[in-house]
Amino acid sequence: MNSIIPALQWRYSLKQFSSRSIEPSHLESLVEAARLSASSYGLQPYQVWVVEERSLLAKLAEAAYGQEQLNSCSHLLVFANETSIGDSTVDDYFARYYQQTNTTAESLAGYAEHIKAALRDKTQQQRLAWAEQQAYLGLGSVLCQAAVLGIDSCPMTGFEQAAVNQILSLGKHNLSASVICALGYREADATPPSKVRKEKAEFVHYVGSLEVTK
Repeated sequence: MNSIIPALQWRYSLKQFSSRSIEPSHLESLVEAARLSASSYGLQPYQVWVVEERSLLAKLAEAAYGQEQLNSCSHLLVFANETSIGDSTVDDYFARYYQQTNTTAESLAGYAEHIKAALRDKTQQQRLAWAEQQAYLGLGSVLCQAAVLGIDSCPMTGFEQAAVNQILSLGKHNLSASVICALGYREADATPPSKVRKEKAEFVHYVGSLEVTK
């Protein structure tokens, strides 16, 4: 596999998108990157909602304090975490597991109970925070895939959660918006800003016998 480092060096959070639309096959690839992303226990306690309709994007822009990214992007991905997390979350996962792996049903009942117990030990607030963290893992996969495909992106947390939930009727599906990501393309003559990051020696700390490369 080729390194994604050049793609990550190329990407930045775009604030104004061009009128160019993302091809359906590329959009499907981005969504697939989220679907295949890592998650705690593999439970995937979130969904990805894809918004393209301009009138709906305009409403969502209002809920995001008028940020222009939502009005100019090709598509908006809404990562929405589940709000009802418990035994049924685990049961649904293992039903998929047994079916997709042709494993004998209930053969992992002990492990399933372990996961259920771990979730029961969390408060409702902790379970919601945990589900949001899994959605962010999916977001990271999308950002990387978008950069590889030469698609610009802008992840955003600056929005009124209750308003976004209402606009998309997420509550009816026991979901709540965690983070959103605008997608599209920069103008051909756009000048990328300088990428400002911590120096490696400040950012990376090796523990043990390894040493930071000078």
